[in-house]
Order: sequence, then structure tokens, then C-alpha cells
Amino acid sequence: MAGLAIPKTVPGTPGATAAALRQTRPDAPVPSTPMAAPPLPPADTTTTPSPAPRAPAPKPPLITHPGRVLTVVLTVGLVITLGIWAISTSQTETGVGRNVATLPSAVQSVSPGPGELARPQDTITVDLRDDLTGVLIIEPVGRAAFEVPEDQTERVVPLGQLSFRTGKGQELEKFDPGVYRVTVLYWPQAKPRPDNPAAYKWEFRAGA
Repeated sequence: MAGLAIPKTVPGTPGATAAALRQTRPDAPVPSTPMAAPPLPPADTTTTPSPAPRAPAPKPPLITHPGRVLTVVLTVGLVITLGIWAISTSQTETGVGRNVATLPSAVQSVSPGPGELARPQDTITVDLRDDLTGVLIIEPVGRAAFEVPEDQTERVVPLGQLSFRTGKGQELEKFDPGVYRVTVLYWPQAKPRPDNPAAYKWEFRAGA
């Protein structure tokens, strides 16, 4: 258009273009100047350490009072030992539980047993196998050995038992203190007494 001056603009200078427009066209809208975006904060390159794993909680001990457990174990052991000793002593004093290892298979038990202590008034008993019979030979203190007479021998024939008890009118009225040797001769009940029957010997003591 004639008489209209076109302002010159410099590329990249928005302010110059706006000023030129104000001079030529006061009523023209002024373009707004774009605001630059704020700079982004620098990226955090710091590495955050991961938390260390927690140690497992300690397990409670199985035995909280070891001293008490040891005391209980020792007490129980002592009680068992005393019980065994008491039973063994009782068996020895009553003639039970003899040294079976020293007995032949034909002799089931003897009383008083080998090395046991007898009372002055006591009974010598031999339990043979049920199919056997026999006689007793006793060697007292200070006397020669003798065979117990048949009328002074007590028998339980079905069980193979024979015994001799001290007393008035017997070969021995009592057992004097000292060591006594006893021999039992035995043979089958169904046969007569042989010339050399089998024998078992042992000793016991008599107290005052």
C-alpha cells in the first residue's frame, strides 16, 4: 500500500518486531514473548545404599536351666544305684539270687547259697531238677562229715527238693559259728542210687 512503511525485523528479535508494530499500528495486538522453560534440576546420580539384611533373632535355648537338669539326672542315677544295691543285699541275706553261674544244670538252687551267712537255727535246702533225687553230706565245724539220715531228710519228691533243719534230736542241734561244707549227691529218681553219683559242693558261713 502507498504511504505504508513496513518495518524491518531482525530475525530472532521478537522485541524489535513488537516495537515496529507499535510505531506503525498503534492498535495492533502485540505478540507476547514466549517465556523460556525453567531448567530441570540435575538428575540425582547418588546411589542410595540398600538396607543391610537383619540378622535372624536368636532361638531360645532348649534347656533354660542346665544346672537343674544336671541335678535331676544325678539324683535319678543315685536313686537307681541305691535301689539296685538294696535289692542285691536283700537277696543275699534272704538266700535268693544265688550265684547261678556256679550251679550245674541239674541243681536249680541251694540255700544257704555259696558264701552266704546262715543263722544258728537254719535249714539247708537243695532244689534239684524235678526228675532227680539225692542225699546231703554236711561237714560241720570241728567234726567229720556225715550223710544226713533219711529220717532227718525232708523231701518234696515231685519237685526234686530235699532239706535238713538243725534242732534237738538232729545230727546238728545248731550251726556253730564257722564255715560249713555241703555236698549233694544226686541221680535220676527212676533209677537206684549209683556207686558214684554226680555231686555238687559248696560252702556257707554260720554266725553267732
